[in-house]
Amino acid sequence: MKKIISVVKNKAATTKSGAMLVFSMLTVLFPGTGNSITFNEKEELLTELVRLNDVQLAKNLNHQWTDKSAIYYGAVFDNDSVVSPMGTSGFIQTLICSYVTPQSKYYQDEDLLSRMTLAARALLELQHEDGTIDLLSTNFHSTPDLGFTIYPLAHSYAIIIQNNELEYGELQGLLKQYFLKAGEALSVGGIHTPNHRWVVSGALARLNHFFPNPKYKKRINEWLAEKIDIDPDGQYHERSTAVYTPLTNNCLIDIAQTMNLEYLYEHVRKNLDMTFYYVRSNGEIATESSDRQDKYIVSNMSNYFHAYNYMALLDKNRRYAGMVDYIFKTASKEQLLYMLPRFLADSSLLGELPEPVSLPDNYQKFFSYSDIVRVRKGERDMSVMNNNTTFFTYFKGTAALEAVRLSSSFFGKGQFNSQTIERQGETYVLSSTIYGPYYQPLPLEKIPEKGEAWSQVARSEREQSEVQTLAVKIYITEKDGKARIKVSVQGPENLPVTLELGFRKGGTLYNVDKKQDIENAYLMKNGEYAQYIYNSDTLKVGPLNRAHRWTQLRGALPKLPAESLYATYYAPCVFEFTIE
Repeated sequence: MKKIISVVKNKAATTKSGAMLVFSMLTVLFPGTGNSITFNEKEELLTELVRLNDVQLAKNLNHQWTDKSAIYYGAVFDNDSVVSPMGTSGFIQTLICSYVTPQSKYYQDEDLLSRMTLAARALLELQHEDGTIDLLSTNFHSTPDLGFTIYPLAHSYAIIIQNNELEYGELQGLLKQYFLKAGEALSVGGIHTPNHRWVVSGALARLNHFFPNPKYKKRINEWLAEKIDIDPDGQYHERSTAVYTPLTNNCLIDIAQTMNLEYLYEHVRKNLDMTFYYVRSNGEIATESSDRQDKYIVSNMSNYFHAYNYMALLDKNRRYAGMVDYIFKTASKEQLLYMLPRFLADSSLLGELPEPVSLPDNYQKFFSYSDIVRVRKGERDMSVMNNNTTFFTYFKGTAALEAVRLSSSFFGKGQFNSQTIERQGETYVLSSTIYGPYYQPLPLEKIPEKGEAWSQVARSEREQSEVQTLAVKIYITEKDGKARIKVSVQGPENLPVTLELGFRKGGTLYNVDKKQDIENAYLMKNGEYAQYIYNSDTLKVGPLNRAHRWTQLRGALPKLPAESLYATYYAPCVFEFTIE
């Protein structure tokens, strides 16, 4: 990112409101993609940022109950008309950003103030006596979901403080009520998942910044005493690269910043340094190794903007500044809109960045703790995964082979999921061995006196016989951006084997045969190469064979939500193919 104009050092010397000052600085925050940025381009970016918040605001207004007879009067509902405390807190944040910003068409709009006040009252009504709230889709009397509501409200509260010359009526007092009651719950409540510890701690750190309380500090220290769940590779426990990893970074930054716990920054640095190697050439982030709901989803780097921007400013780090530049160029402005309340609440985020350094785009990194090998050769991007039913992905620009999977009809459990990964020179070897036994009658002494034996005695008590073995090895070698894959399946003779290659929907496969009984399913032509074209990018795969037409094997996972191309074999078999 090109250097941006320094923050005005003495805000007290200006007659502008906090929002007006910050808003003027936003005009120089974002770079264009060329070598120079004109004033008109900056103005256009500024106008777009405000317009997007105003557009979002108009949509949100339609999701607030304004009928006084409504049971959740003043609250916000989701697309299924279910009341949403988190949506209500986000609603207040969106409205406050426009309310305090002179360039917004909603600046100091009295109806907006009324709507925010109604929403704040509704939040207090939705808050249980113990201070918690509900996430109606799954969690009730939930401390972590309460924590999630604090962040947008804390941004809103900070924005109010920054713009204290404006009229807010009851709003500030209502938010304080919610905060203090929430603080009681957050100081004692439990959690479900690892990241919830940092969500709760970050929320308490925010509350402590506004309303210092030794109970808040004590609870934060209790959670921090467990130590941060980050592995030697730099990844957090949940491996959730699209959702919970960037969230954890932001929470740790909030705790470090507000509680003066600078050692937490080191964990954030470690993750940000690793994340450079999870970025694809098309702006997406690799999600294949996630243990949460973002596994395999298509996502970009937008959620990392705050952490890289904050740490680039803190450390004067040119590589982090390069990532900020990259995210801006590859993420949409809508995806970066979440930064607006942060800018309005904390103008230091608009500080001058160092000259950027380009992202690495030629590497091979084995993250053994995350069970993934990441490979980049310019626009070509690959992942090799251990302990994952998708063992390989390959991207070339916009053309995406999102998953390669192997299955066999081996006793209904033949979906390949490697048990080990090892490096042999330039080749990565994935291995799995499983067994299919039969069971003998129980010895007389193990047969129960009453009732039948099968349901009462574990099968482990029976002698096994005719044990069948399935041993699979997959060898993956990258050279000059081309992937060579060798598959060895050693199992019972005549065992059906199917290889599934899942290409992103929207592209077109060529030199394949349509499988008539399944939508978006295709079969390889014997011994030939298939082509997949997405926009102007092309992938070539082959040669592969077709020994049978059975693609949905018993015990295999359901078809991928993709343009699925199948090659089929009978075991024992060894076959090789390339992807380029």
